[in-house]
Amino acid sequence: MKKAIWITAAVLGGIVILIIAIGVIAGSTKTSTATTGRTAPAASPSVYDPLPTPPVTDPKGTYSGSCNYTLGSDPVGGTARATGDITIRNTGNVGIVEYLKITWPQQGYAPLAMTRTVKLATGGSQDVPFHRPLSQTELDNLQNWQTGHNYADGCTYKVTITSTFGVVS
Repeated sequence: MKKAIWITAAVLGGIVILIIAIGVIAGSTKTSTATTGRTAPAASPSVYDPLPTPPVTDPKGTYSGSCNYTLGSDPVGGTARATGDITIRNTGNVGIVEYLKITWPQQGYAPLAMTRTVKLATGGSQDVPFHRPLSQTELDNLQNWQTGHNYADGCTYKVTITSTFGVVS
């Protein structure tokens, strides 16, 4: 029986020595990597490079305008005209479609209005003219409005970008 105890003790002692040896070997590998300053190799470049980020669409523009009216040689006979123009400029990086509206006031009535839709390429500019005949009543209503508003012209103009077209530059 004493022999079996010694064999069991020897086996257990061998297992303990084996566990310690494995721990020392594993620990010395970690230590040697840290002391030599080695780092893991960088990942090799991918066979497929990612696609570049496409440019962001940035539709922008500026505008200015003016409006007036002319009486012509026979305003009662129909030569009076409402006139105006809006100058637009595309300052963005893509073509734009713009909706332009110009109005002339009418005392006691809705304003007279005209609209246009214009396509404008990147970096482009354009002067957009407006004109329409004025009846005697429309001319009277326009002049009555101006008289009541310290003779201001009262016209308004507005430009709205409605969509884009073409390639972003």
